[in-house]
Amino acid sequence: MASPHLLLLAGIGGHAPDEALDSLATLSDTVSVVYVTAWQPSKEVRADWERRGLHGEFLDAADLDAAVEAAAALHDRLPLNGVVTYSELLLRPQAEIAGRLGLPGNTPQAVTVAQSKARQRLVFAEHGVPSPGFEVITSDRDLAAAAARVGLPGVFKPSLGAGSQCVRLVSTYSELIHAFTVARAEKTAFLQSDDAYLLEERMALEADGDSGYAAYCSVESLLAAGVTHHLAVSDRLPLEHGYAEEGVVLPTRLDAASTKAVIDVADQAIRAIGLTCGAVHTEIALSADGPKVIEVNARAGGPLPTMFEVAAGYDYAAQIGRSALGLPPTGLPEFTRVALLRFLPIPAGLWRVAAQRPVEEVLRDFPELVYLSPRFTPGQRVSRQRTLHLASFMVDAPDVFAARAITARVERALGIRLVPGYGATTGADRD
Repeated sequence: MASPHLLLLAGIGGHAPDEALDSLATLSDTVSVVYVTAWQPSKEVRADWERRGLHGEFLDAADLDAAVEAAAALHDRLPLNGVVTYSELLLRPQAEIAGRLGLPGNTPQAVTVAQSKARQRLVFAEHGVPSPGFEVITSDRDLAAAAARVGLPGVFKPSLGAGSQCVRLVSTYSELIHAFTVARAEKTAFLQSDDAYLLEERMALEADGDSGYAAYCSVESLLAAGVTHHLAVSDRLPLEHGYAEEGVVLPTRLDAASTKAVIDVADQAIRAIGLTCGAVHTEIALSADGPKVIEVNARAGGPLPTMFEVAAGYDYAAQIGRSALGLPPTGLPEFTRVALLRFLPIPAGLWRVAAQRPVEEVLRDFPELVYLSPRFTPGQRVSRQRTLHLASFMVDAPDVFAARAITARVERALGIRLVPGYGATTGADRD
């Protein structure tokens, strides 16, 4: 049988292209790439693809529409069997390519809902999926009514977004007006737009009692060959800097009954949206009234493919590629270790990095580190405008107690010191 022809859409965010190619190359020796250059040039990824000696083509596309056309033209030359992306920002062209070429994938309609928190809320209300109370805001004329119906304090968020950018607690009407004004002026990495925003009832997500975890988690699912596989539940570390994520732990500490409850709610949400293919990352609040859906994402959570590999030796990225080919997974994960991803949030305000230990030294001192990714270097200025985090790192440990102890030691070893001030160059956003 001929090797299937897989197409990887890349360009920004999600699982790193080199790691994605590592996984997809286990499925086929014919892996093409359409790289959207709107954010950055493709030179390094192209060179890596060429070094691998894969069959197929490497194509640049200026934007999302051009990516769809490039894939269609490639299909005419060398028929495609599947299209995959690991990036939130490339879900729309993935769905359009799959639909246009008759390949396995989610419909554009389902992806439109998955990428719109406002549409999700409306769909959940229609299907009785547990989720917080909300009001959709499309202009400043909606603000007063939204505040009256939802109540304050509430949570304001853009309908289209990722990484908790512009998500904030608003306690007064003036704070709501300010949040709406700032969000509308914010430039995002998305090449598509959504003029809707949400005001939602506040759920106490910051901490789950004295458990040492936040009161929310995520269900990691794989939809393949008509079957939904809920692979795992991942926990979150307590929130201490607004809604900026602090960390992810895999596998979960929840008991069997709690795990089943959050999976059941995630399953309802996925079905309501109409997703049928690929990875799904569903965030669930652990509220006093039972699990409630925060949001559904039609892709793997950014670090989850690596976390599955660390904690279970499971190639989640390859299984997502199999789903794109219409194939079932070759197996399900069995966890033998713990992966902990720690985000170091930026405190509110304007700062400059006065000190930070070199990455190479920290990696040398901590063999348990899977990776360490600082967002800034000493001398650079820091704010939450482009990223919410100073750095992120992942720990591989035999159990959660060891993982948390190592994490604390790495944080201290990093030695990041901030001073008030803004007289320096900006740092790169690598979220």
